[in-house]
Amino acid sequence: MNWDDQRVVLTGASSGIGRALALVLAERGARLVLVARRVQALAELGSAIEESGGHRPLVVPCDVSDLAQVGALHAEVEAQWGGADVLINNAGRGYYHSFADADVREYEAVVQTNLLGTIYCTRAFLPGMLAQGRGRLVFISSIAGEFPVPKHAVYSATKFALNGLAESLDYELAPQGIGVHLVGPGLVHTEFAERAGSKHLPVQKKFAKSAEEVAEAIADAVAAGKHKSVPDAAAHLLIKLRQHLPRLTRFAFKRVCRRFH
Repeated sequence: MNWDDQRVVLTGASSGIGRALALVLAERGARLVLVARRVQALAELGSAIEESGGHRPLVVPCDVSDLAQVGALHAEVEAQWGGADVLINNAGRGYYHSFADADVREYEAVVQTNLLGTIYCTRAFLPGMLAQGRGRLVFISSIAGEFPVPKHAVYSATKFALNGLAESLDYELAPQGIGVHLVGPGLVHTEFAERAGSKHLPVQKKFAKSAEEVAEAIADAVAAGKHKSVPDAAAHLLIKLRQHLPRLTRFAFKRVCRRFH
């Protein structure tokens, strides 16, 4: 797939991987719908894309965890552009806390955004893709979707669920011309950790990739039609070790967790 003139709906576009991905796709000629809750950040990103010579993006503030707002987002895209060619489900949130004394309302917000928000957006834009006989659904997961992280129990659970959702939809939709792409980034330098209440561990500072590196890898993987990609060699290795040596991997990871947590 060539990104040029593709109508791309990108959620979670205001910061981190989403913002970096918006800039990368705009440079490659995509026509972007920028979606996030932070209006000012979206406006600034839209201006940056125009100033760099990209297509003028459609900016639509939206909380993907709110079904009514997702419906309004879909209606706006249909009215302005007649639909979407690519949906990138990138919006997400975390909550770093001991499970036993965590605020359950925070966990509800994580599930609403990471899982239900993805379901709402996919359900909204998929019928249009099916009607036109083509389209791509991109799910930005995490290494936590295959390698769960302490004190991120519910976040990890939502990413496991996202992986299952993407694989199931791939089986279901491939015969109908819809490509499904699952991306599992490893550690990334963004504001996500601070917003989730997580401290930066030494391993994060040492091995994390920049959001720009990850965004380039995602754009390449989707364009190449890869059904699943892990844009981080270290994360890919950890996942393979867990798959082939589960007991040894769990033993080693428990020791690492005791040291850092």
